[in-house]
Amino acid sequence: YRLWEKIEQEAKEKLFHKTGVLYMGFPDGNAIKGVKLASKKHNLSYSNLTHDDLTKQFPQFTLPEGMVGALEPNGGYLLSENIVKTYKEQAQRKGAHIITEQPVLDWSHNNNNVTVFTKSKKYFADQLIISAGPWSDSLLHLPKLKLSVTRQVLGWVKPSQPKRFRRGDFPVWNIDPNGDNNLHGIYYGFPISNTTSEGNGLKVAWHHPGKPMHPDNITQEISANDEEEILLPLRRYLPSALGPIKKIKVCKYTNSTDSHFIIDCHPDSNRIHFACGFSGHGFKFSSSIGKILSELALDKKTSSSIGFLGLDRFNNNK
Repeated sequence: YRLWEKIEQEAKEKLFHKTGVLYMGFPDGNAIKGVKLASKKHNLSYSNLTHDDLTKQFPQFTLPEGMVGALEPNGGYLLSENIVKTYKEQAQRKGAHIITEQPVLDWSHNNNNVTVFTKSKKYFADQLIISAGPWSDSLLHLPKLKLSVTRQVLGWVKPSQPKRFRRGDFPVWNIDPNGDNNLHGIYYGFPISNTTSEGNGLKVAWHHPGKPMHPDNITQEISANDEEEILLPLRRYLPSALGPIKKIKVCKYTNSTDSHFIIDCHPDSNRIHFACGFSGHGFKFSSSIGKILSELALDKKTSSSIGFLGLDRFNNNK
């Protein structure tokens, strides 16, 4: 939170909206157990909600008997596209040179420097940070590192009663079906923004391993199955939000085998550090990860505890 506040102050722009995050699921499900464990470990405040509490406080939802909730009051959502733009502007103000339309083909290293090869040029540097998203597997040259790239969709709908779902009256939400109605994964969404430039639909998505595909071949065309993926959780848990789909976007997950991030020094050279395998939940940590990578590149150490995110954990599971 502190890093996001700092970036907002530097950019003089609102990038994080605190709405509270409402986690819902069965008491023995991963979502409820996970938020309680994380809150205790990181000293985060939250409140427990019974099924009756949920019905009274959040009547927009229609939940099966037995589902309970946990409300984290300080949570919220980030304006991701605005943040990417802000990162770019802030980096350029501090001297960064951003090169576009130059697909990276490969890299090499020696005792003196590293070389990055693009389609038309070579670039030389003392240090290299690789954060290549879905193309990490082909660029990192680490055979033991297994990454799966999957196609995911997220959508925005226009509820028939939009006032019930506006920011300020409705939180970010997260539902763990845990087998309810044969559903799995995590369904989540964001409230409708009060600012037109941020869009005016209710965001809905399904956090689960999608269809594995090569990143260059992921289709952007929207199918009837994609539309059903957006509407299914609304029919089951949020029927009062049903309405026309305004927009569907395709994104890519780069999944590690344990769904946790991978941040480390490349075994071939201490001049090269990398981050990958964010498994669909990395963006909210991007400022912290950027800080960690810059510390590793400049100082060869970081003030953050990241040992559990290293490559060694895969070597121990041969």
